[in-house]
Amino acid sequence: MKRPTKIEILLDSHRGIYIPRDFAIECGDFWNIPQKSLDILMNPDHEWYWEEWETILNSASLPLDGHTYTLHHDGDLFAVRDDLTDEEKLEFYGEY
Repeated sequence: MKRPTKIEILLDSHRGIYIPRDFAIECGDFWNIPQKSLDILMNPDHEWYWEEWETILNSASLPLDGHTYTLHHDGDLFAVRDDLTDEEKLEFYGEY
């Protein structure tokens, strides 16, 4: 298994509205997402689907190799490591 870099794409944008569902299926256990949230994300028609996804995006973290990764969803879904430099933040986010 290759070592993760500072920014990893988890799911690309071609999945559209199914990115939250596919994240729940493919990554939910790894990111320790609560079962209640996973249940909601399994159904894109659920009335709280997008609200729950927003909660996950704002709270999920993954400690790995002495760093913490968070999620960033802007078309594609990314895992972003906590030690980005200001230059890397500017390049990735367009601001820092």
